[in-house]
Amino acid sequence: ITRVGAGRVWDHLPRHIETIKEEGRNVLWVCDAMHGNTESSPSGYKTRRFENVLSEVKEFFEVHKAMGTYPGGIHLEMTGQNVT
Repeated sequence: ITRVGAGRVWDHLPRHIETIKEEGRNVLWVCDAMHGNTESSPSGYKTRRFENVLSEVKEFFEVHKAMGTYPGGIHLEMTGQNVT
């Protein structure tokens, strides 16, 4: 499960993928863009900016496409409450 934050996927994920390839292991790659992009709102609630979550997910898929590996899934969290 990767959770590095928007704008940092290309800096970290390729190295992780290469290490796993070198070890000859098969893993399920999952992007947890919720925890990599957490901020605190003025009211004190933990929140995420949708554009940052979407950006990290897009970068996750771009890296896997470029490296010839398969993205296995994404982790999302949602609520119907007004938390921001």
